[in-house]
Amino acid sequence: MKLSRTLLPLVLILSLTPTLSSQNSAATPAPKPIPKPAAQLAPGAASNKVWVNTASMVYHCPGDRYYGKTKAGKYMTEPEAKAAGAHGERNATCFK
Repeated sequence: MKLSRTLLPLVLILSLTPTLSSQNSAATPAPKPIPKPAAQLAPGAASNKVWVNTASMVYHCPGDRYYGKTKAGKYMTEPEAKAAGAHGERNATCFK
């Protein structure tokens, strides 16, 4: 007798669980994807400027992963960077 009293509520709970979960999933709307922010240039950046890492004197082209992201640096035109003694990453040039 004692066993049937403990089994009955357990059987009822297990039998109702799939029904409840299917009702909840149908009522909950799918999350909307979050739009990515538009790529914006940092203050002082321009499409014709390079980022000069003033610690290493290496400059990075727009679109490079280090462009505007090193701890010390500033934006310059490529000729200004070369005149200051900087060189391109792996001696590359950004603009022709």
